[in-house]
Amino acid sequence: MNLITHFLIGWNTAVLAGVEKRDRVLITIAGVLPDIDGLGAIAEWATRNTEKPLRWFSDYHHQLAHNLTAGIIWALAVLLLAKKKASTALAALLAFHIHLLADVLGGRGPEGFQWPIPYLYPFSPASQITWQYQWPLDSWQNLAITVAMLAMVFIVAWKKGLSPLEVFSNKADELFVRTVQKYKRNG
Repeated sequence: MNLITHFLIGWNTAVLAGVEKRDRVLITIAGVLPDIDGLGAIAEWATRNTEKPLRWFSDYHHQLAHNLTAGIIWALAVLLLAKKKASTALAALLAFHIHLLADVLGGRGPEGFQWPIPYLYPFSPASQITWQYQWPLDSWQNLAITVAMLAMVFIVAWKKGLSPLEVFSNKADELFVRTVQKYKRNG
């Protein structure tokens, strides 16, 4: 699944957890955190025409952070940083695992490659989770999930006065919520 969908799933999970903004941000980060191992694409792209190109994305995406170990490390960090420690850490672990599940379901590349999830890495690098019916990244299923997550964003903005823009900017969040709620008063 794409990063925006993972972000929206993480944020909607955080809203359902019923926690304050700081804890919602931590849970939202958990929803996108596994893709931090995709940052190797920048180094790979930058060195692609050099004598010794780096293969950080090709070799490490879905290796370093798409596993139980990374999820537990983040949950422990959330436990230290959160206000509602236990419930936020559990919700962060849930958001993290939803990311992994979403990638198993809908992460097949355009060339047909299935990105396996090395769930027990580094303890058992041989164990890989895949699903033979994995749908492509650009599938209608992934689009439908993204649309559903966006619909939830509008519903939450309308009913609770919250939006995922709070992760980046209080002003943008307030403007978005005010705009959505304007239709609540006029509708």
